[in-house]
Amino acid sequence: DQADVVIEENVEGVTRFVALFHSQLPDRLGPVRSARTGDLDILAPMNRPILVWSGGNGGVTNWVESAARSGVLVNFTAQKSPCYNRNSSRSAPHNLQLNPSCALDNAPTAGAARPLWAIDPAWTPPADVGAVPTAAFNVGMDGVSVDWVWDAESSKYLRSQNGNRHTAASGAQIAVDNVVELLVFHAPSPVDARSPNPITVGMGAAVVHRNGESIPGTWERATAYDPFTLRDANGAVIPLNTGKSFVELVRDR
Repeated sequence: DQADVVIEENVEGVTRFVALFHSQLPDRLGPVRSARTGDLDILAPMNRPILVWSGGNGGVTNWVESAARSGVLVNFTAQKSPCYNRNSSRSAPHNLQLNPSCALDNAPTAGAARPLWAIDPAWTPPADVGAVPTAAFNVGMDGVSVDWVWDAESSKYLRSQNGNRHTAASGAQIAVDNVVELLVFHAPSPVDARSPNPITVGMGAAVVHRNGESIPGTWERATAYDPFTLRDANGAVIPLNTGKSFVELVRDR
């Protein structure tokens, strides 16, 4: 619940979260899980972020190590690092956690943060772009049904999954300022055909949810290093609100 951005991706019949922490860090972070090849294109525009991950198969590990050598990211794997430990109250593999302060002290320096999309809290959608007031909506992901409800009192979107409130360790329900659905094609991972690889370079359909309205549009980016550009039906940029954002990488087959 302290991440600035969470990107939900389909993996092998379930979903995983790519969480970006920038403005605040928790005392403990977890559960830390393995990486996927599709994560590298997601991380590329973040300007050499510190990748915290538990490890992976040989193919994914080679890709991450190559990306680190190319300056795409800082590879801070759990292998032989004192900054990770196992939480005895949880069962493996869902019990690996990180001390973020330790990671900052021990990992090579990350790059300066860059915006991932346009931001404008004062923006309102033009009348002719098809914005619709939306109290609640569902997102179909692999193995999980995700529901978001607009809470006008807090001006936040509240997340539930499979009919249950989605809460953090604090007990607070996950609440964000923006929800973005990106329809992306999924191809087999180049290192494991059983694993889906979201194609996040190119363009596709999108829906932006902000301030209780749903705005249909498109997403685009020319290279993995570019931020996402979100556009409305007229081709104008859709900026997001300030605050926390949740991005759903929805299958476009």
